[in-house]
Amino acid sequence: MRRRWMFGFAAGVGLAVLVSLLVWFLVPPRREAPRTASRDVAAPAEASTLDFISCWFALPEGRHARCGVLTVPENWGAPHSRSLHLRLVIFQGAAGGAADPVIYLPGGPGEPAGIDREGVARWWSLIDRTEWLQRRDLVVFDPRGAGLSEPSMNCPEIADTAYRVFAEPLAPAAADEQWADAARRCYRRLAQSGIDLASYTTRSNVEDLHSLVSRLNYRSWNILAASYGTRVALRSLDRGHDGTRAVILDSVYPPAVAAYVEDGLAASDAFAALFRECDQDRACHSAYPDIAQTFEKLVRRAAEAPIIIDIPDPRGGPALRARLDDGKLVDVLLYAFYDWRHIGQLPSIIAALAKGEPQALTELARDALDNYVSPRLSHGLYLSIECHDEFPFNRRDEVEHAAQSLPLFRRFALTALPLAACPAWPVGEAGVTDRHPVASEVPVLLLSGELDPVTPPRWAKRAASHLRRGFPIEFRGAGHGVLAAHDCASLLAGAFLAEPTRAPYADCLLAVGPPQFRVR
Repeated sequence: MRRRWMFGFAAGVGLAVLVSLLVWFLVPPRREAPRTASRDVAAPAEASTLDFISCWFALPEGRHARCGVLTVPENWGAPHSRSLHLRLVIFQGAAGGAADPVIYLPGGPGEPAGIDREGVARWWSLIDRTEWLQRRDLVVFDPRGAGLSEPSMNCPEIADTAYRVFAEPLAPAAADEQWADAARRCYRRLAQSGIDLASYTTRSNVEDLHSLVSRLNYRSWNILAASYGTRVALRSLDRGHDGTRAVILDSVYPPAVAAYVEDGLAASDAFAALFRECDQDRACHSAYPDIAQTFEKLVRRAAEAPIIIDIPDPRGGPALRARLDDGKLVDVLLYAFYDWRHIGQLPSIIAALAKGEPQALTELARDALDNYVSPRLSHGLYLSIECHDEFPFNRRDEVEHAAQSLPLFRRFALTALPLAACPAWPVGEAGVTDRHPVASEVPVLLLSGELDPVTPPRWAKRAASHLRRGFPIEFRGAGHGVLAAHDCASLLAGAFLAEPTRAPYADCLLAVGPPQFRVR
């Protein structure tokens, strides 16, 4: 995620489909924070331990799993720092299957891997439907600062502020001050609790992964990564995992991109592609012959007179009356691109809004608010990683110049949460080498969706150009999270794992088509 949480394929296959952060933008004068070069020094493997424990969930009959706790230093550059405890589950494959496991890296940053009691049931369901997972162990662990791992980095301050920002007709500058103040208060509280917030970075996640595979004693392994997890996976190849056999990346977020600079363009491209698909679909074009123009008029109208909508409170309180200006309207509509089941509804939603029917947006708007207030998400982890790894490398003048070139998306393009919050979240910045493209001999399958406004397909192609055995495949009609949207993507993943040195192919690719549009 940058503006939005970069959710991954686990969300699409049964975990709750979570959606965008909805914010305004104002960058206060930049506060310099110390660089963290000392944290780039890897600690020896002895700095971590792995203990197997009784599982915290009941094993269904006929199922086999092992549960554990990986203990790692908070600061890998100072192995005598406080210890972190990362929960993990090894879903054991069928007897006689492949010896190389699949290790899953979730999106976010700040998204749990889904190994709580409810999430584990969904993993079993996914394994039942996925032959290549049945043949191998599947290793799933919560990243530091998220899910069942300790300590927690949740930010109720941000959740509480979301209610005010959604409800009150604040000017953009005033709203940004609210977000910055919420970030400042959460940062202070977490720091006072003893958490070293500068130690929660992509490089730290890579060291945690390296420590885990070292402790599990597998001779070789495969990595399956979603969204933000793809950045961790790519950087792990730089780290030197001699046993990494193959990597599957779903919705690719490479390190060598200026994510906030490209935000507006990625959104604009996704909507343009969606409208082209609608124009080529007989039923969609007949029902909405001028969908691109309808969208443009709707967004411009919202800039003058915000859309008023009542949003059900995810916490069970009274409905919240929200006011969606042009930037917030675009942001809410983009939530549909996170779930393939919603993409085909977008033209009808846009048409309904143009006719003065705001209730068409209720479900997506509720998801937006729920994303702020959900206790599952670690906003603190998200900010530590983004403010260290991405924010320092997106110059404000470049962000503003890119936004000016897209008038319809200008307000939207200036609404990335880190741009408002990171000056109040001082955690230093990544080294320049952490921003270089990753080159590797390891076979990598890169899956991307034609309609992905979060990790656009060009990012996957850009990453693949530096990988000797990189195989990028773009899926028509898919948004963010390709494995969730297409059974064909799963078949390709299975073929790739069977022969990772060859570009995978399946006949189902010939049948991949446009979104399934729903016409009202």
